[in-house]
Amino acid sequence: MNAVPLRIVVGFSAGSASDDIANLIAKPLGKALQRPVNIERIPGKNGAHGAMAVARAPADGNTLFVATLGTHALAPHVRKDLPYDPQRDFEPVSLLTQAPMLMACHPALPVRDLPDFVAYARANPGMLAYGTSAIGGAPHLAAELFQAVSGVQLRHTRYDETQQLYADLEAGRIALSFNNIMSMLPRCNAGKLRTLGVTASERSAVALQVPTLAESGIVGGEVSNWLGLVAPRGMAAAQVDAISTAARTAIGSTSVTAVLSAAGITPCGSTPAGFGQFMDAELIRWKPVVTRFSAA
Repeated sequence: MNAVPLRIVVGFSAGSASDDIANLIAKPLGKALQRPVNIERIPGKNGAHGAMAVARAPADGNTLFVATLGTHALAPHVRKDLPYDPQRDFEPVSLLTQAPMLMACHPALPVRDLPDFVAYARANPGMLAYGTSAIGGAPHLAAELFQAVSGVQLRHTRYDETQQLYADLEAGRIALSFNNIMSMLPRCNAGKLRTLGVTASERSAVALQVPTLAESGIVGGEVSNWLGLVAPRGMAAAQVDAISTAARTAIGSTSVTAVLSAAGITPCGSTPAGFGQFMDAELIRWKPVVTRFSAA
């Protein structure tokens, strides 16, 4: 057994999808690798602080980063001063999950569904605030894309902590958010928030009552968030392959898939080469979208 802990860095705060899923797979991943796994949060700048820390870490097989759509496909097009390069500075290890986001609002907002919301927002341009925990992340992209295809004008409020975002949303200090289904759906089911739509091409199996944006007349707003593991560039291929195999075992374990499936998240798992090709395609896919919003 390798006594040296595997350090998995999360670039976001507690309550984020990255943190929830990293903690979920830590135990089965450690079991598969026969070594301890520690989760470390280094939040800030839409995950850039954590990504930079891992990019600069020794490529000795002891440090990984939870890459996201935001950190590895959107940020390079949003920030000219990004302190890391997702292709140059990292070794892809494995795709972990893919999931839609939920659009939800405070229950006191005088709307019953998405068409109501669009009408209300158009009548009150710039008055409704939506919250995200980062500029240029998947929730921010989803909100910007929604505004572009719906013709509404919302006001952006950024938070440093995901937990504070939810506290303000549940208290009605902001009107709505697009966020990960894993943390949003329980709040909606508990009546703390009201679901308006799901950002996928099909309804989620765990929220069949929630229509897609397209079903409610908002076409072109589909966004799927994803998470995966990457390592510092230069890690030995044998180490990358071993961790990738263990990650696929962990994400495919019964205990993990049960939790993810119940939360509306699709467990994936991939080879390093497959994840690299996936991320390259995502960089290309989102460039024109992000460039358009950044120039607006």
